Amino acid sequence: MSRRATLATILTALLLVAVPYTVLATDSDGDGTDDVDDDFPDNPCADTDTDGDGLPDTVVSGCTSQSVVGYTSFEDPFTIASVKYTDTGNESVSRYLWNNANEPHIAHNQTNGSEMGFTLYYTSTGGSGLTDGDYFGTINYTGTVGNFSDGNNGYQMSDVDGIATLALDDITAEVMTFDFFLQDTGYETSNPVDYLIIRFIGANNDIEIINTTGYDIDTDNSSWLGTWTTMVVAIGAAGHGHLEVEFASNSAMEALYLDNIQFTSTVALTADLDDDGDGWTDVDESDCGTDPLDGNDVPVDADSNGICDALEGDDFDGDGIPNDQDADDDNDGWDDTDETSCNTNPLNSDSTPTDTDGDGICDYLDSDDDGDGVEDSNDCDSLDPNEWNDNDMDGICDGADDDDDNDGVLDDDDAFPEDPSEWSDTDGDGKGDNVDDDDDNDGISDLMEERCFSDPLDANSVPTDTDGDGECDPIDYDDDGDGYFDDVEQNCQSDELDPNSVPVDSDGDGVCDILDSDTDNDGVDDADDAFPDDTNEWVDTDGDGIGDNTDDDDDGDGWPDSYEIECAAAGGYGDSMNANVQPNDIDIDGNCDALDPDDDGDGVADGGDAFPNDGSEWDDTDGDGIGDNTDLDDDNDGWSDAEEDECGADQYDSDSTPTDYDNNGVCDANDPIVDSESEGTPGFGLVSALAVLAFAAIARRD
Repeated sequence: MSRRATLATILTALLLVAVPYTVLATDSDGDGTDDVDDDFPDNPCADTDTDGDGLPDTVVSGCTSQSVVGYTSFEDPFTIASVKYTDTGNESVSRYLWNNANEPHIAHNQTNGSEMGFTLYYTSTGGSGLTDGDYFGTINYTGTVGNFSDGNNGYQMSDVDGIATLALDDITAEVMTFDFFLQDTGYETSNPVDYLIIRFIGANNDIEIINTTGYDIDTDNSSWLGTWTTMVVAIGAAGHGHLEVEFASNSAMEALYLDNIQFTSTVALTADLDDDGDGWTDVDESDCGTDPLDGNDVPVDADSNGICDALEGDDFDGDGIPNDQDADDDNDGWDDTDETSCNTNPLNSDSTPTDTDGDGICDYLDSDDDGDGVEDSNDCDSLDPNEWNDNDMDGICDGADDDDDNDGVLDDDDAFPEDPSEWSDTDGDGKGDNVDDDDDNDGISDLMEERCFSDPLDANSVPTDTDGDGECDPIDYDDDGDGYFDDVEQNCQSDELDPNSVPVDSDGDGVCDILDSDTDNDGVDDADDAFPDDTNEWVDTDGDGIGDNTDDDDDGDGWPDSYEIECAAAGGYGDSMNANVQPNDIDIDGNCDALDPDDDGDGVADGGDAFPNDGSEWDDTDGDGIGDNTDLDDDNDGWSDAEEDECGADQYDSDSTPTDYDNNGVCDANDPIVDSESEGTPGFGLVSALAVLAFAAIARRD
């Protein structure tokens, strides 16, 4: 059948190594028989099936081969195309999901068919779950995948709005194969994160097969997308266990399809007891002298009693009754006809039918071998009248099974020993903890307690809600309800559990002072701010404790800032921020020279002052660079000002000089000796002197 084909190559290779036959060009299993002549071309343990019943005529002693011990291609469960599965439960509760009428099946009980059973567990992540209807479960449409790899059906997992975990029944096997098809998913791109995990959970250890957590399939395993991919995994070391597929997705465009899941193990073939299928066992035919390999060569049995005529007429058991008249030829207490019906040898007293319950009907024909009232087909142990049920289908009857529902919790400790989805009822309300959304019955849901780090199984453990706003502290961003987030209060060193303790924020910019590099929000970092708490001040150039914006003399040099700026603008000196650069004020009258019309304060405007920077000078009549107040000869005519003043000449006029007829350096007015030009003219010298003095006096008045 097709589900076995995927293992053919691997199994053949393994068996070729195990069985040392001569390999022919067309001998696939290497048993020495050409495939065209081999009724078991893929099994080296046998090659002939004369009657075509699937059982080999003979089996190589000690030979084993691989065989499918469990499978599912999702052909047994109910399927329907293009119909969504809708969960009618609470989307916020994690739990097992079950089938809904006229919707795709998401779970399957193996007793309903030949394929393995499976269950589905839903883990809520706070979304809408499957209550909004999603394409999920067994399906038979093939639009996306083309055709399913085996049969007409497959299993789809799509848009689960949470986490769905598909688990197959437990099994013991050596090799597992399965086919999967991934629709373009965009894993690791949405929030919450989507992912796919496929693993075999075993009693000895778990085997992880696929785990997309932390990477994007589109990049790392793009070859999986849009095509059927077959996985072959050795699982023997894991021990008894089950396949588990965990899938999280939030979009219908993100879909996983599964099909053709097989489990194989090494098994031994059983030889056919009737090689030619003529109804006579090979042993009987040999005893009766017919060919056990020829269906047309059958023993003669005229009376149709199941004993060939060649053996009748004898007295096999020596009881004096001929075999053909003896109802019990071997005298073992069982009628020959019954022995034939019960498949034991009526000519062998050591071969007697088994009748477990002693009701006279051999087990071979008895539908209830142990007489416990349960048909063998439904009886866990058909030979033990005290055992008939196997609730968890694990092969161990409930009477001997200490965990009837196989949920990992012993029956003695299991509040629901026959329910694999429940084992505990903490609050004793008759509702299992897995379906109960308030396990300890404290009025707070388990989900909320888990989020709030209180114990959902302890009624005395309830979430802390400091501000009583209905949100417990672990999920409340503002535990004390003071308007400040807890992390802000922690960083700002206020108490997040005390509404009266709030961060200090001097400038009201939303950043507390401890974290604010500019406490007064004036644009200057506190480290550089002379007034870190005053938004109007940040510099104190002269260090007088008054900020520059308020201080009218920033550099403390005694000159107002505005005046220094004005003086500098007028072309003079002055720097309001540097006490070493002050306006010039020669006359120290408080007016800088650049703005003072009389810099030296001598009463003469700078424009008419020959010495504007010297308060003791303002004129330089003779232009010799010496001010008149200091110059002893203002007009530089060779006569001192005093002499000219005494002699009646103008000291400021170089053309006005004292009369000195004798050129002796003494003006005539002061010279008692008349010069040579006045000799013989008594009194002329005196008259001349008086005239000069009179002229000088007139000139001064002018």
